[in-house]
Amino acid sequence: MRVLTLLVVALLAVVLVACSGDDGNQAPFEVSGPPRAVDEDGTGEDSATAASSAGEAPTVAYRGARATPPLPKPDVVLTDTNGDPFDLLAETEGYLTLLYLGYTHCPDICPTHLLELSKVLEAMDPELVERIRVVFITTDPERDDAAAIRRWLDLFDSSFIGLTIEPDTLSSLLTFLGMPQITKRDIGDGRYTVNHATFLIAYTPDNLGHIVYPFLQGGGLREIMEHDLPLLAENGWQEPS
Repeated sequence: MRVLTLLVVALLAVVLVACSGDDGNQAPFEVSGPPRAVDEDGTGEDSATAASSAGEAPTVAYRGARATPPLPKPDVVLTDTNGDPFDLLAETEGYLTLLYLGYTHCPDICPTHLLELSKVLEAMDPELVERIRVVFITTDPERDDAAAIRRWLDLFDSSFIGLTIEPDTLSSLLTFLGMPQITKRDIGDGRYTVNHATFLIAYTPDNLGHIVYPFLQGGGLREIMEHDLPLLAENGWQEPS
């Protein structure tokens, strides 16, 4: 059965695209392959399912893009939308942590990415969803105060955790994550867009981000996450075999 392949961008190793912009940057980690869509007939059967059907031991296969080496979870204390300190490592210990950096004024990619994620979680087994924490960190600290972030995240899922951050801390965090520094594009009348990396990092309970989910211009992101997130939430990281 043929599996369709989706290109993240022109080069497979690049998983950074600009939000509402044209700048591209190469990540300091390699990606083993682009995210894969479900099978052409929509059944979603992959080699693991086929092996199980044949009576063989099922293999582990993810459809997101694999980061090699995996990304360590940041050890940082920020401020949540209630004004309380949020220790990222401590507060997400033992959870599948889905980290996204974006901004509330984004006209396209950020809201689409979070909407797709919210729809995936809505359809999942609630017991598995309880094992997941979604964390959003703004890349636009000048405009995104706690109230703005909370209002925006509530449009997708009230359980999403929103964090404010100081510009200097944001710069250090981006360096740690291997993401490009933030750039702005003036669009007139005092308004601007923010160019930033647009991918979701999935940190399993080992506190490593093995899989990333870039925004896909051609669609298919929801189906990819529908396949992977239940596996990661239930079993944690399993080396693909």
